[in-house]
Amino acid sequence: MNQLFGKRVRILTWLVAAWLLLCIGGMVYLVAFQKDKYLGSKELYKYYTTEEFNRLSPEQQANCVVQDAIMPTRGVIYDDHERPLVADIRVYPLCIDGTQFDLKHAYFKPNEPYLDTLIMDLSRAFYRIFHDRYSSYSVADYQEKFTRVFKQHKRVQFFNEDQVVRSDRMIFEKDIDAIRNLPVLGGKIDKKLRARYGFTLEQSLRFPRMLDTGNRQLTVRIHPYGDLAGRVLGSVERKNGIDGCKAFNPILTGTPGYRRRLHINGISVPLDREEPSVEGGNLYSTLNIEMQQIVSDELMAKCKALNADWACAIVMETETGDIKAISNFTRDTSGKELRYVETRNYAMVPDAAEPGSTFKLATLLACLEQTHCDTTGKYSINSHGFIKGKYMKYDSHGGAEVTHVSMKEIFKRSSNVGVAMMARDAFPRYKDYVRKLDSLYITVGFDAQIGKMAPLLNLQPQTKIFEEQYSRYFGAAFNMQPIRTLVYYNAVANGGRMVQPRLVRYATVGKERINFPVEVIKEQIASPQTIKIAQEFLRAVVEEPHGTARPTAMLYAPHLKFAGKTGTRDIYHKGGYDKDRNAVSFCGYFPSDKPKYTCIVYLYNVVGGSGLAVEVFAKIASRIMFEPHSLERDSAQLVIRHPMRADELSRVLDAWHLPYTKSGNGTYFKAKGRAQYELVSFPFSNEAKLPNLQGLTAADAVYELRRRGLKVRLSGYGNVINQSYYAETNTVLLTLSP
Repeated sequence: MNQLFGKRVRILTWLVAAWLLLCIGGMVYLVAFQKDKYLGSKELYKYYTTEEFNRLSPEQQANCVVQDAIMPTRGVIYDDHERPLVADIRVYPLCIDGTQFDLKHAYFKPNEPYLDTLIMDLSRAFYRIFHDRYSSYSVADYQEKFTRVFKQHKRVQFFNEDQVVRSDRMIFEKDIDAIRNLPVLGGKIDKKLRARYGFTLEQSLRFPRMLDTGNRQLTVRIHPYGDLAGRVLGSVERKNGIDGCKAFNPILTGTPGYRRRLHINGISVPLDREEPSVEGGNLYSTLNIEMQQIVSDELMAKCKALNADWACAIVMETETGDIKAISNFTRDTSGKELRYVETRNYAMVPDAAEPGSTFKLATLLACLEQTHCDTTGKYSINSHGFIKGKYMKYDSHGGAEVTHVSMKEIFKRSSNVGVAMMARDAFPRYKDYVRKLDSLYITVGFDAQIGKMAPLLNLQPQTKIFEEQYSRYFGAAFNMQPIRTLVYYNAVANGGRMVQPRLVRYATVGKERINFPVEVIKEQIASPQTIKIAQEFLRAVVEEPHGTARPTAMLYAPHLKFAGKTGTRDIYHKGGYDKDRNAVSFCGYFPSDKPKYTCIVYLYNVVGGSGLAVEVFAKIASRIMFEPHSLERDSAQLVIRHPMRADELSRVLDAWHLPYTKSGNGTYFKAKGRAQYELVSFPFSNEAKLPNLQGLTAADAVYELRRRGLKVRLSGYGNVINQSYYAETNTVLLTLSP
């Protein structure tokens, strides 16, 4: 018996060994001779995507490889505080599959009304969740769909892919989570609701999976802050801006992966040659959301008030060249309402507009460098006869009297004649003037991360036509990008150091960090003495009498020290200049003593002078540098600086959680404990329901009056010390004093 058993064991052992040898031999044979066949070699099989495979005949499906791309998530673009400006978000189409739901199921009996109750509850829940995005869908519409799901056992599409990728109709993960918490659709019914649908607490309920969110991942590129900086952030589809430019697209895109299955003789085998995707890297920009909101608000308000064709504004950090905010608005004429959209990057396009008198700073720098900072010359600011082949006379201010003033006075008053005389005196040959501009790096090309600024080529250095030379001294008859103007103004603010504008500080790809350091165009574009004089002249434009920016600066930013230069150009239209329509601009920096930011504002095709651009600049700079007015509280009193009505006052007190009582003609509040403190506010006068504006700055007082539809006249400068109302003209005269 034992011998028989041992013999059988030996036979079995030999059989197992033979089988193993056969397997090993087969594996060796496959590896040596049939490797490509079972690894899905492209030499033996055709490759198809799933969509292509589904269209093949059964014979064609027998031997092939199905390869689907695993798309990476595109990287995020952050602001300077790591808040997402552009990001991918997953959205979901929504289908509910009722083919697995059976009315004969023990959970719902055919003749009971509980199923109708469920259908109505789900319909109302869907309306509640989606009515803001799908306002055309009523409860009855959802009821019809759910009836088909539960009573006709249909697979019903509620929201398709074309709908959910739209910005106003997206369905997110939180929506899917909300649906999974609804009765039945999440596979269960909450115990609190079971009685409503005819069940007891003790029943074990389990429903089939009915929720279908599609078989492929849908991602949408979104801008969480709407149109803020929309044009400079750009888009992948248009291949522009940070998101779509050649420089950053490879970082953001990542690398697709692949998933493959071998179909051989009717069998589907997953291949181990799957290549995982590499997720897109993230970009950390220089933009600042708060500053961007300020720039957008102020520029948009002025565009709408003036009905401008387009406008742009940029704020740059002086030391680094970091762009903190940039807005580009174009008037949209497609609808009935006046609206502005970000469709073109006017800050960087080469054919946008003439620079105007802001270019006089370039001429000033060239003259100072050529004459070794000699500012002793005096020139006419009203009229002058330039001789070039024949006698010519130009009159910039319409005055008959010939007045000779210093270079500083010419610059402050923005005299075209005076600037031209300065340039002609320093550069008898026009081409030497253009070469000097090149040496100052004002007209050379530079990089802007999302696009190269080509050299300025339309100054025509070889021209012999005097009229063409004359107009170019003060920024006319040629186009120049606003960002180019900003860069050399920033160099003056930066002590002569010219830096490239920077939009992205660094990127991260996996664990790797890629830095984009500050790029210096020129360490010193002009001598320190030239820069010092230029800074003095720019301050004079804003602070000194006859400065073109002074009246507006005093009105809108009396407490802010800034420097800069105004610009006004007539609009070129149909072969000539329209003197009734202007392109106005202001470029400068703030604070003027220790520049932190440089800013340019450009408004195209408006009625008015350069003060309009100064106003926008002043408001932007003030909001950036000064925190909003806040309530000041000490141990004695709570002071409210602006006039407030009683109802507004009560809301403030409620916000501070301060209970208050009225005593006689005064208003008081009681804090916790026994202490009682006086509440001080500016009362409203009875005269035309005007607020008592005494003590307010001119800018604050004008704002209070204008928002009530009143006209304003100012006398003096500083804070309000007296006010008078003229009913005939609906005008308030404010007397100001330092």
